[in-house]
Amino acid sequence: GHVCCVMGTEEYPALTEKYRVPIVVTGFEPLDILEGIRRTVIQLEAGRHELENAYPRAVQAQGNAAARAMLEDVFEVGDRTWRGIGMIPKSGWRLSPAYREFDAEYRFSVTGIHTAESVVCRSGEVLQGIIKPHECAAFGKECTPRNPLGATMVSSEGACAAYYLYRRLEVTHA
Repeated sequence: GHVCCVMGTEEYPALTEKYRVPIVVTGFEPLDILEGIRRTVIQLEAGRHELENAYPRAVQAQGNAAARAMLEDVFEVGDRTWRGIGMIPKSGWRLSPAYREFDAEYRFSVTGIHTAESVVCRSGEVLQGIIKPHECAAFGKECTPRNPLGATMVSSEGACAAYYLYRRLEVTHA
């Protein structure tokens, strides 16, 4: 919802077609989230995969033109390395040349920083939907919210942290 308030929804119909999944834009209030779930379930049950805007009070198809213009002025698209996934070309933003003096990487000549990912953490697979958090051998053992090994346990909004906090899934071994 918050991204769509600025950027709009024009990019999503192509994704619904390519991946054949429904996309429902929602707000953050409990009723908004429930409405988004309801609309998604209806689409899934009907075998449909469409974009629906369940947040029309804040989201327009074209987004917010003034906010988009500001972003285009201040930032430019660049390659970005994402924790647990690696480098994805043209997936991030950096400050544009007009704002380079405020760019710490440029201002302080900070380059070539490489951070090692944990070899036991499978957060990249969680982020990509390949595994569920409890399927990682480190989950709840070496990797906890107090000692996070990956991006999905660091943030309270991360999938691993949510699974850890709201453990409604009891894993049984056959």
